[in-house]
This record gives sequence, structure tokens and C-alpha cells, in this order.
Amino acid sequence: MSEFSEYILCERLAFWIWKIYGFWAIKDESPYYRAYRWLYHFFFTFIYIFAMFMSSFFAENAEELWSEVMFVLLTDTAMFVKYVFIVNNFETIIELHEQTISDDFHPQTDRQAETRRRLFSRFSNTMIAYYVCSLISVWTHLEMLYDGRYKLPFSNWFYWVPMDEENLAYYHLVFAYEMFGMTGHCVLNVAADSQLAYLLYAAGLQLDNLREKLVYLGVSKPVSENEKAIYYRAFIDAIEKYYRIYSFTQKVEKIFSLATFLQICASGVTICAVMFRLSEINIVKELESAIPMLFYLLAMLGQILLPCLVGNEVTYKSSQLTNALFKSDWLGLPVAYKKDMQRLMLRTSKPITLKAGHFFNYNLETFTSTLNTAYTIYAVLKHRERNN
Repeated sequence: MSEFSEYILCERLAFWIWKIYGFWAIKDESPYYRAYRWLYHFFFTFIYIFAMFMSSFFAENAEELWSEVMFVLLTDTAMFVKYVFIVNNFETIIELHEQTISDDFHPQTDRQAETRRRLFSRFSNTMIAYYVCSLISVWTHLEMLYDGRYKLPFSNWFYWVPMDEENLAYYHLVFAYEMFGMTGHCVLNVAADSQLAYLLYAAGLQLDNLREKLVYLGVSKPVSENEKAIYYRAFIDAIEKYYRIYSFTQKVEKIFSLATFLQICASGVTICAVMFRLSEINIVKELESAIPMLFYLLAMLGQILLPCLVGNEVTYKSSQLTNALFKSDWLGLPVAYKKDMQRLMLRTSKPITLKAGHFFNYNLETFTSTLNTAYTIYAVLKHRERNN
């Protein structure tokens, strides 16, 4: 992975996943890779998602549709939309990643460098755990090969292919196909989530560095001409850094906004569906069925929590900039410089916020409200089930 050696581990992993699964959509790609991309997407994106969609029409009853088909179809559809936006904006995404390792985002002190290394190491480990959790939710479905039901792991229909005891070869072939396809969709989903989280996490670290810079911005009396010049240069640098961070977060929001909105909606409904499905079984007696659903539930929670958590950090850290300016030694500044600082305070008094589809803010309030909505839908479904 030397090609991406400057990035942290989870980012290098995401880049290679994009390459392997045909999403490395650069302009100067080779004709062989372009052909590979189209072949992969024909067999493991379009055919797979179409089969998943058609499964909803072959469900035996509403319970099977809701608990065994719809919750997977929703997340796959959200993933498909997410990657349409990623491919259409791939060059911009790569530019944003390059900016995170450029001089603009480079630590200015040894302490900042150590803090960056420690926090990014923690972030990378969290993303690796997210990958593992998601993969477990997929590969635990292998137990279905031995339960004698001859059911597919993620759908109940596949182009009228017969799957029973007399057609084991067909069953095993389609089963392997679905496992491979869902594994790809799983790691692609996590890779996309990690990109959004990484970019916003990097912006949050830059806001920390800017806050530290603003605290030491002012100068004490008496103010010499040389001190004024040094202060004014530092002041301009701080303004430029703020607007670089602001522009960076706005580009991230523009690329991921609608996809994140759909992901939050789909994950909220999926959480409800998984909870409903878990409530229908005895978890202790049917542990082999419960384990995949529990890990899938954790993965869905992660898909909502990640953008909300890092977005909340960006908003919170940007809200601290005004206090950092006020704590600086501004009393010794000339009146004209105080007015400049006042204007900057007015600008930083409005925190940087990011929206998902112009509806939800990336914050923890959105996370909790989504869970509340999912639980409300679940409670209504359980109430109707008991009445029926």
C-alpha cells in the first residue's frame, strides 16, 4: 500500500477497496480498468440490486417482506445512491484528501503533530472495528448453509433459479454469489462512511489548531510598529485558515449531503426492521439467527452515529473560536485592529454547521431523534401485531 503511504491505515484500506471494487473513478484511468469497472458493476451491482428489488415482489407475506427483504434492500439502495455521488465527485474527494496531508493542514508544532498522530490512530482503529463489525454481520449468515431450509442469505428470489435439495449446485452457487456481493456492498458502505468521517475529523483537528492560534493572537502594551506588523500578519493568517477550513467543510457537505440524508433515513427504518425481527425470535434459543442481526444493528447504528458525531465536533469546535479570540491579549491592540477582531468575532460567532439533504444537521441531536423515530415506528408495529 505504498501508493497511499502518507494516509492513515483506514484511509489506505478504503482507497484499495475503491480500486478493487471498481470505484476508483479518475479521469486518466486505463481502458482495462474501465472495462473491469463496467463488468464488475454489471454483475455485482446492477444484477444484485435488481434481484434484491424483485425479491420484495416474491415475499410470501408482509412479515417476510418487512423482516427479511426490505431492511437489506433499503441499505443497498442507500449505498448505491451514495456511490453515485462519490463517483460523480471522485476527483474533488481525492483533492480533499490531498488537502488533509498538505501544508495547509500540516501541524505547526511538535505537540500538534503528536496530538494528530494519537487522535488519527484512535480514529483509524475505530474504523477498522467498524469494518470488522459489518463483515461479521455478513459472514455469520454462513450458518444458513447447514440449517436445511435452502434459503438465500439476503433475498428469497434469484431469477427463477430453483433452489432445493434436488438443485444443491444452483443453491450453493447463488449463495456464494450473494455472500460475495453483500461483502462488497458492506465494505464499500463502510469505506464511504469512513471518508466522510475522516474529512470532517481532519477539519475538526484544524479548528483545534486555529483555536490555539487565536488564543495567542493579541499583543501587550506598549505596541511597537514591529509588533503591529507581526500581529497583523498573524491575524490575516488566522482569517485565511478559517476560510480554508470553512470552504473545506462546505465542499464535504455538498458532496455527501443528500447521500447522508438517504443513509440516515434508510438506517433509521432498517434499525426499526431489525428490532422488529429480533422481537419475533427467542434470542437464546435462536442465537445463530440473532447474532447476524445484532451485528447488523450495530453497523446501522454506526452509519448514523459517524456523520452525526464528527459533524457535531466540527460545530462545537467552531463555536469555541469566538471565546478563543476574546481570551487573546486584545486590550493592547490599536482601535483599528480591535475593530478587525470584532468583525472576526461576529463571523466566528456563527458555528460551522453541516446539513444532510438540507433537513438534518450533522449532530448528536439528529442521532437521538432518528433512534426515537425508529423506536416509535417499532412500537406502532408491535401494537398493531398484538391487536391483530
